[in-house]
Amino acid sequence: MKTFIQTRSTLLETLAQLRQLEGAGQVTHALHTVKERETGKLCYQAEEDLSPPELSLLRDMLEMQKRKWATYKSTYYESLRTLWEGNGEGA
Repeated sequence: MKTFIQTRSTLLETLAQLRQLEGAGQVTHALHTVKERETGKLCYQAEEDLSPPELSLLRDMLEMQKRKWATYKSTYYESLRTLWEGNGEGA
């Protein structure tokens, strides 16, 4: 279980890396997608580790709207779903 400060630090670092990956090119796009998935996973983890007031404060500090937060989570969820479906077809 991560603390508020650990979660904030990890998300700030990941979001900074995500901003650096904006641009053209297949490799850049692929890395951006991977980083979005990682951000979504961190959002899920934050929801598990933090209290509702801490979570709200974190989103405010990151200047992240609930919709953007949900988009990151959805990106992560879809990547897991694709992985599960892929493993089911190969079995």
